Amino acid sequence: MPAVVKTTRRDFLITSATIAGGLCLHGTFESARANGPVSLNAWVKIASDNTVTLVVSQAEMGQGIQTTLPAVIADELGADWSRVRLENAPADPAYRNPRINWQFTGNSESTTAFFDMMRQMGARARAMLIAAASDRWKVDPKSCHTERSRVVHAASGRALTFGELASDAAERPAPKAPSLKSPSQWTLIGRGLPRVESRSKVDGSGIFGIDVIRPGQLYGAVRMSPVFGGTVGRYDKGSISQSPGFVDVVDVPNGIVVVAQSYWQARTALAALDVTFDSGPAAALSSKTLREDYRRALDGDVFETPHVVGDKNAIARGFATTVTAEYESQFLAHATMEPMNCTAHVTPGRCEVWAPTQGQEMAQNVVAQVLGVPQGNVTINRTLLGGGFGRRLVADYVVHAVLASKAVGAPVKVIWSREEDTQHDLYRPAVANRIAAGIDEFGKLQAIAHKVVSPSILQYVAADAVTATYDSSCLEGVLETRYRIPNQRVDFHLLRVGVPTSVLRTTGYGPNVFAIESFVDELANRKGQDPYAYRRDLLSGDTRALKVLDLAAERSDWMTVAPRGHYRGIAFCEAFRTLTAHVVEISIPSEGMVRIHRVACVVDPGTVLDPGISANSIEGGVAWALSCAFLSEITFAAGRALESNWHDYKVLRLPEMPPVDVHFVNSGARPLGGVGEVGPVTVLPALTNAIFAATGRRYRSLPLARHGLQLTS
Repeated sequence: MPAVVKTTRRDFLITSATIAGGLCLHGTFESARANGPVSLNAWVKIASDNTVTLVVSQAEMGQGIQTTLPAVIADELGADWSRVRLENAPADPAYRNPRINWQFTGNSESTTAFFDMMRQMGARARAMLIAAASDRWKVDPKSCHTERSRVVHAASGRALTFGELASDAAERPAPKAPSLKSPSQWTLIGRGLPRVESRSKVDGSGIFGIDVIRPGQLYGAVRMSPVFGGTVGRYDKGSISQSPGFVDVVDVPNGIVVVAQSYWQARTALAALDVTFDSGPAAALSSKTLREDYRRALDGDVFETPHVVGDKNAIARGFATTVTAEYESQFLAHATMEPMNCTAHVTPGRCEVWAPTQGQEMAQNVVAQVLGVPQGNVTINRTLLGGGFGRRLVADYVVHAVLASKAVGAPVKVIWSREEDTQHDLYRPAVANRIAAGIDEFGKLQAIAHKVVSPSILQYVAADAVTATYDSSCLEGVLETRYRIPNQRVDFHLLRVGVPTSVLRTTGYGPNVFAIESFVDELANRKGQDPYAYRRDLLSGDTRALKVLDLAAERSDWMTVAPRGHYRGIAFCEAFRTLTAHVVEISIPSEGMVRIHRVACVVDPGTVLDPGISANSIEGGVAWALSCAFLSEITFAAGRALESNWHDYKVLRLPEMPPVDVHFVNSGARPLGGVGEVGPVTVLPALTNAIFAATGRRYRSLPLARHGLQLTS
């Protein structure tokens, strides 16, 4: 693990402010700066003391990417991992996702989009260093290699450190197509490495957004209209002008920020402020009216048909048997452990921001528009994130801090309370699925017609990708099924609702795969066939998919008789370019109670970059899924969210977490799949399929608490 240089939070923040908007990790890099670090490309810097600094483009929010991607560069480079230092990337086009041409962290894109690029960056720097060394030695570059941050000429035993070669190497042209190492040569990729940020999280030196302190900093507490889309009616600043530490009240979109000398003073003054809000047009919105909206859309005839295989009217033409079922997934909050917060300092013509953001470039762009300054005059410093799940792609909380700082002429840290965070989220939309199957006289599945009704997922993060009637992200999991079904039709209705909705871990895959894999289980039961065997038939000829499904059956002991009173459910899917299968084993100790004894999971992302970190993501996905399955839901009345904190927006607790066995398949498939979001996807249907096996009752809507089911340890 890279060495950790002890530093106080004050030293850390002073240092981070001096490095072009970047954030130093594991020390202050003073030795590297004093000795003149040399950039071999945007990702690799080498100092004369042989310190290698690698730039981290992606936000660390618990998924381990701060370890995984730098390890890819270091492996190709031949760097000594113990001498590697890390630096967070500034907002800059050089660090954009090459697949989407935007700088962000999300959608399990980090490994998929950056793996090959990181290999290229490491290999190019390696080639430049070898070229510099071989010129000095007058030997063939092919006779040299790199190891432990040195270039070595094995035949003569000579070696030069990267630091000794860096200046010369920087003068060499970077090869466009450098030679990449074969997997057999990897020393870091595929190994379980200690997370580089873990120690700083344990000892408190890691800097999250909420930890940032700037000289002369003030604090802001925010309150927004409780009704979605509502505005501030009036407020009386005089009602709190004598409050201890009070500085000002600042208008922000749909709300206000009270600024004071400390956060507690700001929050206390906010609670005492005489303020009223105008509700706006969404005041009549409720869970009841939303259900009616979904029902009208599902029963209506206003649909896009974006996907057809075979005969799109096959179901209408008739089959020996037609089976139809409907499934419903609920609205969900992101519920990050660290509530939304941001620190901003606006000065004439410029702005500097410190934020736990997943979307540096989006934040930079939004701030530039708000202030009317060139985008290059906005510096975004990305901190550690105390949870993201897609919520921190949107820059609304950044705007609050920027407007507050501009108004008072000082750095301001704005912190949302837990209640503001829960009740003013951009929620995972509820989704309604209706699936019809056409089965021939031999019991073979011949046609599927799938209707999906959902509000937009991408409207706040990629508005250009959404039309008046279509958002492709809402159909994830529906469009790319690996099941061999001759006739397929997908219809979609983009529902307009008064609730703000956006991306949340699993995006469209979560609701849609819950519906599909539940329905496949129903078809297997109707046919009287084992659910695992039924899926095997649907995947006939798909070697990669069958390997995942078969291994899941093997690792869960599917083919052996379950212990007395135990029942199993299975589910399979492709999501985020990764194949996954889960088997959940449960018992029903008493009416309405569900005990989960074990969860087995098999995952094929193509290549597992770090088995330990990847397993953590899958295990965490199980916890996330069980929260969604049993506990979590946002409901509405009078145009506002009813849940406000952990007491009523519930998540899984430690004693409720079951044992999880994770197994990986390295199939070598490309493009590389992601593991950050896929973990929960097949847990939900595997669980409800297991409950059906145990009780004979099919639960088609979530959370299960609606049906009186509870999870017990």
